[in-house]
Amino acid sequence: MEPAFAADGVVRLGTDLCNWFLFEDGDGVVVVDAGFPAYRPQLEPGLRLLGGVPDDLIGIVVTHGHADHVGVAEQLRRELGIPVWVHEDDAPLARSAGGRGTTEASFVPYYRYPQALRFLTHFRTSGRPEPIGELHTYTDGDELPGGLRAIHTGGHTAGHSIIHHEQRRVLFAGDLLCTLNPLTGARGPQLLPRPLNLSSATMFDSLATLEHLDVAAILVGHGETWTQGAAEAVQRARNVGPT
Repeated sequence: MEPAFAADGVVRLGTDLCNWFLFEDGDGVVVVDAGFPAYRPQLEPGLRLLGGVPDDLIGIVVTHGHADHVGVAEQLRRELGIPVWVHEDDAPLARSAGGRGTTEASFVPYYRYPQALRFLTHFRTSGRPEPIGELHTYTDGDELPGGLRAIHTGGHTAGHSIIHHEQRRVLFAGDLLCTLNPLTGARGPQLLPRPLNLSSATMFDSLATLEHLDVAAILVGHGETWTQGAAEAVQRARNVGPT
């Protein structure tokens, strides 16, 4: 997938299976989530869309510690000397190179979906992240590089957080929501499938945290950007139920 603008000051990178983002603030550019290791060559073309270069990067903020969200973080930290931020409860995941940790269901029933086999194959062939050698941790409500704010929304992982920029009305939802289910292929706002979650019930509770946010764009880890408002996204996810 070619880098492209996904919202005001936001460039979307990755593939049709997994997204990572560049967020441009007046002070510099922040990497939000970090894809898979194989996505590293996309960085410079994405920065060029913003009129930037690698020296403009001021930080890497990850929504959670899974491998498909920390993929190039350590490589960029080491190459460019920029800090990596993760919620304190997900620091062990990030330090262990993005392992999945405990989840609530088996993958076996999902193998009937071609999408599941495609996603899991992509996961295995897109490189294994390096353990992040030095981390900065955040907690709920903390201010992050680029004027971003962390909002803790547990359930997908213990420390999963959504990342909000109030003035720009942009929300990075990580894996609290997807608009393309990575295992079933279903489209539209919904929770991630149960084999990828620590607790889907907790994720449903966490939806209330974003329901009333005034956002023009919700950028997700898997699928297209959602532009029809947070309340509508939450209602659709509730209607779908666990996936």
